[in-house]
Amino acid sequence: MSDNKGKRMGSVTKPDTRERILVSTLSLFNQKGPESVTTAEIAKAVHINQGNLYYHFRTKESLVLALFGRFEADALTVVTEADAVQGADSKAYAGFLRKWFSLVWTYRFLFRDIPGLLATAPALREPILAVSAGMRLSVDIIFQRMESSGLISVAADDRKPLLTNMWIVSTYWAVYLGLQEGVHDLGPQHVHWGLSQVASLLRPYLSPQARADLEDVLSEPFSGL
Repeated sequence: MSDNKGKRMGSVTKPDTRERILVSTLSLFNQKGPESVTTAEIAKAVHINQGNLYYHFRTKESLVLALFGRFEADALTVVTEADAVQGADSKAYAGFLRKWFSLVWTYRFLFRDIPGLLATAPALREPILAVSAGMRLSVDIIFQRMESSGLISVAADDRKPLLTNMWIVSTYWAVYLGLQEGVHDLGPQHVHWGLSQVASLLRPYLSPQARADLEDVLSEPFSGL
């Protein structure tokens, strides 16, 4: 009986093949970009044959879509945590921004390689648009709460352009670094750079306390990434 119990416990704690495929694929995509990673390379990293890989994921597009689904779920978690913030807690709002950039780092291939991804996985276009719309709506709601709490003051004519520019910078900063600066191997310092660009957009509209809390967030290194 003890042997059977050990086997059952082992089967619970050991990641299944599908999970190992996704973890290895995310690592390879982040390192090399989806266009440079072959299914043979993924299978080798997981220590399975390609037939087993195809049993779980028939195409590279299906792998991209599965990883995007994970990103979407993690993004929803970050938004849910932000929605739970009550009152004038500017540290929590600043922390939301940092969590978003940490999430971008975890799934950086999605942001760094968008043009190539849409060629590899055209079905990704609609989910990207849906997540973009949902995130922008959530940030707008956060702005309303911050305004009600006196943490931020944005003129009505500036509100929409500010939100749009924040989304553009927070989503496409990695593409900019690749195209304009020739940076393709992203590191924690580049995540901090992207966060700093968004902070520069927000800073003029923040209250002194909110600005101080934002500076505290900026002073924390992304070395744990």
